[in-house]
Amino acid sequence: MNERVRKLKERLQVDKYPICVEKSLLVMESYRQTEGEPEIIRRAKATANYLDKKTIFIEDDELIVGNVASKPMGLEAGSLGPTWPEKELEELRQGGLELSAQDEMKLRAMDDYWTGKGRTLWERMGLYYDDERLWPFIQSGILLPPWEKKNEGRGHGAAGVGWGLGVGLTLIVVDYEKVLHEGLNKLVAEAEEELRNLRYTTADSIKKADFLQAVITANKAIVRLAHRFGDLAEEMASKEISLNRKKELERIAETCRWVPGNPARTFYQAMQSFWFIWMMIASGTTAGGRFDQFMYPFYKKDKEKSSITDDEALELLECLRIKIMQYNFVGGNKLQRDKWAGLARWNNFVIGGVTPDGEDATNELSYLILEAAKDCRTPHPTITVRVHEDTPQDFMLKALELGRTGIGMPAFVGDKSYIEYLVANVVPLREARDYSLGGCLDAMLAGKSRTSAIGMFLVPRVFEIALNNGFDPRTGRQLGPKTGDFENFKTFDDFMQAFKEQLAHFMSLTAEEHNILLQAQRELYPDPVHSLLMVDAIKEGKDVLDRTLPFENGSVLNPVGMINVADAMAAVRKLVFEEEKVTKEELKDALAANREGYENIRKMCLAAPKYGNGDAYVDMIARDLYQFWADTTATFYSIYGAKMKASGISITAHGPGGAITGATPDGRYAGENLADGTVSAAQGRDIHGPTALLRSAMAINQAPYQSTLLNMKFHPSALRSAEDLGKLATLIKTYFDCGGKHVQFNVVDRNTLLDAQKHPERYRDLIVRVAGYSAYFVQLTKAVQDDIISRTEYML
Repeated sequence: MNERVRKLKERLQVDKYPICVEKSLLVMESYRQTEGEPEIIRRAKATANYLDKKTIFIEDDELIVGNVASKPMGLEAGSLGPTWPEKELEELRQGGLELSAQDEMKLRAMDDYWTGKGRTLWERMGLYYDDERLWPFIQSGILLPPWEKKNEGRGHGAAGVGWGLGVGLTLIVVDYEKVLHEGLNKLVAEAEEELRNLRYTTADSIKKADFLQAVITANKAIVRLAHRFGDLAEEMASKEISLNRKKELERIAETCRWVPGNPARTFYQAMQSFWFIWMMIASGTTAGGRFDQFMYPFYKKDKEKSSITDDEALELLECLRIKIMQYNFVGGNKLQRDKWAGLARWNNFVIGGVTPDGEDATNELSYLILEAAKDCRTPHPTITVRVHEDTPQDFMLKALELGRTGIGMPAFVGDKSYIEYLVANVVPLREARDYSLGGCLDAMLAGKSRTSAIGMFLVPRVFEIALNNGFDPRTGRQLGPKTGDFENFKTFDDFMQAFKEQLAHFMSLTAEEHNILLQAQRELYPDPVHSLLMVDAIKEGKDVLDRTLPFENGSVLNPVGMINVADAMAAVRKLVFEEEKVTKEELKDALAANREGYENIRKMCLAAPKYGNGDAYVDMIARDLYQFWADTTATFYSIYGAKMKASGISITAHGPGGAITGATPDGRYAGENLADGTVSAAQGRDIHGPTALLRSAMAINQAPYQSTLLNMKFHPSALRSAEDLGKLATLIKTYFDCGGKHVQFNVVDRNTLLDAQKHPERYRDLIVRVAGYSAYFVQLTKAVQDDIISRTEYML
């Protein structure tokens, strides 16, 4: 990296991340003034009030401007609900965040406005949780995290939701090209024209008027904010002594007065315009879309005019990585934060793949994006490479050279499986080929889909309940239907059927919970900025949360710990029903005692067949369970009118999920981590090498899943030569040819990680792959660190 990027990157390393309150105060100021107005109008006015009054600054050496919060490296406190309780705040302070006593008092003063009036997401959802059915389920922790009180939900307090108001939308890829090629001024003018011609003949036309007015209000404010940055840059330029920096500031001023209001004319303007829009929609899961595709025309035009060099383009790409690293997100509730360990974010930039015509889409910018990540090593944004049969070998090797650095990226996804999935869901082939990814790995179409994957479903908790005839040992309640005492089952198939009945029951409750969530978000959090950047936004005249989209994947169900259940079922089948080495009573007693006094039974459970070793005995159980999950999910409908989708992301939910799950027959002790990912093996259970693990993963039908996740860890010595990288590239392509969807790698040795645990001050820059994201190792919880250390380390 050059000197500029080095200086900018050094500023990312802070001892404490300040929590700022400016946004909360300005949003509250607007909300108090707009009582009684339509919610979407209130949201637009609150957005405008914040953008017009927010503190702005431009740091030394910056080329892409737009400060995230009112303080450098700060996180703006969530503006749409009460703040953290004192206990949570203390934990946050210990975890590297700081909130001054004065600012805490300001936040506390706003709590009364939000509390007890149905104004928060959790309170609105809690209204629908009846005491006999849904509320016990929500408290159980089967859907992570468990709620304690109806008005507190998954925990109050949040910080870091960009310049928009947030909360409503997370997993989405907006149509960035619309702004880059047309500009917000043109889009706002279209909304104004539509509003002038609107006639109030139906209820929908009145709602459309509110929508259009909100779009106009919010998006005009974005342009005004950009102009403020332009004015600031001009003022700074007038005082700048350095001639070089003066020219840079003058270019910044010109650029911010042009974009995002107008179409970008250069690669630099496109990058700045992208950043302004990014900050308006930023969340922990905001995706960058097919960045190398929609930014390439600007790069190519500049290259043809000789107005930019590759070094200059590389510098801008690295500056963008720095800007995205200035944005962080922290939620409420310790279990929720553990689920997002290491200041987790899923800001996914997709490169490579095929064009809508089916040709290879790799271009010069694809390579530069990889080079920028290698040169400027940061956990975010993550990069995912789309792989198809004609992906250039040199591009694969370039990607694996980045992976060899140990930063956990890029991840790789298979075009074959993703495109087939979309076509099966009635997406036209040309559009399917143009897919992107939202969050970790969910299939998305830019401007044409959005999804909600907030709930993480703990399948091993249901196994516990099935083992106890619907009774939940954790809560002491009869949570599920009575499907029979384990001791009375005559065959393994009978027990499996009972488990599936329990699973379907709790999946049905989860589908209801998801619909309640979606409806509450629809009512509370309309978003005129996101909405404008969706297909046919002005014509439809509806908020993105209040319309059906071309690829309707509005809600997905995510299983966590399915592989633990597959391993557990294999042990039960073999030890109890086939070999009869362990009685049903002995197994239940051993699990209830957390194996204390039953170590011989645990040894037998550990020796039973394990997924990840190419063993059909257990792999077929895993296949059956995942197929059942997908088939059952497809029987549920979201409030958007389409079938719910099966997805396979678990982020780090296997950590806090394991913490509230009892001992299982796969050999897990109570409280131990569950298996990570979707088709990864349980930690340390895959003992026959990477090819055997891939055989197990290929045994699972991944076709009906919107995403799956496979983690692998290689020792650095396994990937030293070009030949080694070539072998791994072949392995990846073979896996994808056979229906695999995703694979990602950690390339780090165990001893380094162990030393980093002991001496974190020496490893502040150590980056690892966690789930669908990378993070600084020393910022992870110890449980997640241990989980990464315990993953099997491969050689090729």
